[in-house]
Amino acid sequence: MSGVDTKLLRAAVVLAEELNFCRAADKLHIGQSALSKQIIALEDFLGYELFFRDSRNVSTTPSGDIFVPEARLALLHQERAIQLSREAHRDREITLHVGKSPYTDPYLLSNLLSFRLPLFPNLKVHLTSKFTPELAHDLLNGTLDLAFLTGLPPTPRLSSVTVAQQSFFVAMLEDDDLAQYAEVKQHQLEGVSCILFERHVHPPLYDALRAATRAATKPGTSIHHIMTAEDASHFILRGFGVAILGQAGAWRIARNGITIRPLNVNGIGLETRLACRADSQARVISEFLRGFVKRIKESASAKQLRLGLAG
Repeated sequence: MSGVDTKLLRAAVVLAEELNFCRAADKLHIGQSALSKQIIALEDFLGYELFFRDSRNVSTTPSGDIFVPEARLALLHQERAIQLSREAHRDREITLHVGKSPYTDPYLLSNLLSFRLPLFPNLKVHLTSKFTPELAHDLLNGTLDLAFLTGLPPTPRLSSVTVAQQSFFVAMLEDDDLAQYAEVKQHQLEGVSCILFERHVHPPLYDALRAATRAATKPGTSIHHIMTAEDASHFILRGFGVAILGQAGAWRIARNGITIRPLNVNGIGLETRLACRADSQARVISEFLRGFVKRIKESASAKQLRLGLAG
């Protein structure tokens, strides 16, 4: 974005959001004529059009589809740079925005909230909880600084370090036939109705589980979908089947007649990585990432949460 006036970037971003010159001009508190001149000036500088427009419609060109998200990110980075420098100058708290998913190991969160950086004594961590695909999106658009991504394949646009490995567990009634085994194997789920998280929660992980376990493939069996481990406990207690859950979810519901067993399926597990944008230049982010990963590695010999078979 070198050499481009910030107000031109903002004009392009707002027009792409509104796709209407009147609404975009109102949002920018300028006239439509001034907005039109800013868009023309930006396109003249670039040498190509960012928007298709006629007397009624406005839409982004293929070049605009690429330009606008990066322009939005440039504006966000500028605002963050000003905010962080002001806070540092005034010796105020610096806020680090960190995302987690429902599958994040509580051990990681307790370490995160107790971790301190000597270079940033007033650092404050603000936690956001979303599903992994949404966390990755928020990292890429700059609304999160760091995030624990669980079960998401690595991408070159994000820099990440593995901080935890988890297995899946099968939650069931204590008198279920599967409860007599120390672990549940792949073939044992073929004749069993299963409870899984909704596919949109984590599409790659959902598809991998369905393919690997071949759950509910026999007549009379079915798949039920839930959003939380607590939903799964209600389904289990009402006899809908067994639930396949991550460690954190299994731990929460292993009581009141529900027991858990490890799921033994090759290639199916939960890897959690702490990630930031690959192009991030913020020192506070790099220092926090480096220091936190070092702390986790140093404490790797200490036992993390272990789930008892009886729940």
